[in-house]
Amino acid sequence: MDPSLLFYLSSSESENDERVVRKQLRGRSNPLVLSDNAFIKRFRLSKEAFQYVLSKTNINCDDTKAVPAALQLAASLSLLASGSYKQTVGSDYLIGMCQSTVSKLTSNVLKEIERKLCPEFIKFQPNESSRCKERFAEKYKIPGVVGCVDGTHIGLQKPIRDEHMYFNRKGYHSLNVMLICDHTCNILAINCQYRGAAHDF
Repeated sequence: MDPSLLFYLSSSESENDERVVRKQLRGRSNPLVLSDNAFIKRFRLSKEAFQYVLSKTNINCDDTKAVPAALQLAASLSLLASGSYKQTVGSDYLIGMCQSTVSKLTSNVLKEIERKLCPEFIKFQPNESSRCKERFAEKYKIPGVVGCVDGTHIGLQKPIRDEHMYFNRKGYHSLNVMLICDHTCNILAINCQYRGAAHDF
């Protein structure tokens, strides 16, 4: 990437000029050139998983055709993984988009993932889903909720084998566990197959 582009982007006062520079940055950007570790840290997916999501979805929507599908997915994942603001993600040298573009394309990418990937991987049908929906709507004013999902680390004694795989980012050995519970806090589903060093997916 041309360093003068970055300087020009930071010093330009004209919105039109910024738009041109962002387009040039996008044209030269390729998130897949990051190292495997940097890629996972940034997007919370491996490169293989990223390519899988890209191949299974049809992200090129009419409003954001100027932005390649890979960058649309990368910007959306970066926003979700960081918990940052759209403007910060958009201003990133690797993405090169304005806040409104990040906002629009993230919405489109999430809808596409929901349409194409959720039915394949999420098959959650608790016996009393209608009662759960009623209670969540009544108590929390959120319609359509059939359960709450969260992750947690369950502490372990230091394992004898593959100890480093159980050592989590919080500084102790654990299993990285996903739980789903209903409106009465009953656990409906649990997945504890990942060791503590695994990223939250």
